[in-house]
Amino acid sequence: MFKEIYRLILWLTLAIVLGAAVLFWYLFGVHIQSREVPDRLAFWMEHSWSTGLSSGQNGDYATLAQQASTYGITDLFFHVGPIEEDGSLADDLAIFTPGLEAIGTTNYAWVGQVRSQIDLSSQTVRQKIIESSEWLIDQGFDGIHLNIEPVRPDDNDFMLLLQELDDAFATATADAAGTPKISITIDEWQPHFLSQILAWYMDESIESYWTKNQIKEAALYADQIVVMTYDTNFNEPHLYTWWVEQQTIALSRFIDAAAPDSTELFIGIPSYDEGASINPIAENLQSGLAGFLIGVQNLRSKLGNISGVAIYPYWEMDTAEWAALQSFQQN
Repeated sequence: MFKEIYRLILWLTLAIVLGAAVLFWYLFGVHIQSREVPDRLAFWMEHSWSTGLSSGQNGDYATLAQQASTYGITDLFFHVGPIEEDGSLADDLAIFTPGLEAIGTTNYAWVGQVRSQIDLSSQTVRQKIIESSEWLIDQGFDGIHLNIEPVRPDDNDFMLLLQELDDAFATATADAAGTPKISITIDEWQPHFLSQILAWYMDESIESYWTKNQIKEAALYADQIVVMTYDTNFNEPHLYTWWVEQQTIALSRFIDAAAPDSTELFIGIPSYDEGASINPIAENLQSGLAGFLIGVQNLRSKLGNISGVAIYPYWEMDTAEWAALQSFQQN
């Protein structure tokens, strides 16, 4: 009798210890500080840079080129305007190609739209988006940066657009710079089943997130995936740091499973401090960079696809943030 009770207690204790170890592994993990930190750096740029309009510092491409060299900026997303409902761009859009070529970075044409404002189930609309993208490549951009949001977990039409754009670029005549690149922004990953449970409990619709399967499918077509980790409503810096770490881990694993070493992963963090869903005390450049660092150092992360960080936006960066970025890079 006592022997059976002893065995039961022993097995329960072992189960609790193992359960705690598994929970610790997934929530906190083991970190190796000697892991090499990917150093690519991207920024979202405002509209006037791509068109060459000058207001303030905008249009000073020589200064931007020097800044890119100083801080190791490798990728820039230049806003070229929203996609119209029919998939076209503004009729008067003119790209200042000489300025873009002078910077020495990989330059993407940043196009986007609110998902509800564009019917991606229409083949005509998707084809027009592809034609608009091809025109932008002809203007000197290295790739297209698609920022259509929110993309819901069941949005097969967005995936179809990615596939068709990938096919169009692959069959186009590649120039000396190679096949045009496809970059996309995505909302944060959330476990689908957990989101559905929360939606049921709160009696609300939770739709602005990406599932594991979506990320893996997108990695088959996109050359670069940028996760927007901001607007979380977190009020504590350590919570936001943990969140960025978890996004780095999860997405690196999903992309590695689908497209190992071929699809770049950038972790998007904020430099702005005003908005309905952001508390700048918690959610800022410093706490975001800290989350990226420990995410890379976490043994659960797959380093093959992690490329660096993307900061939104360039025009909100101040002197303290540039200093914080440089300090992070030097360490």
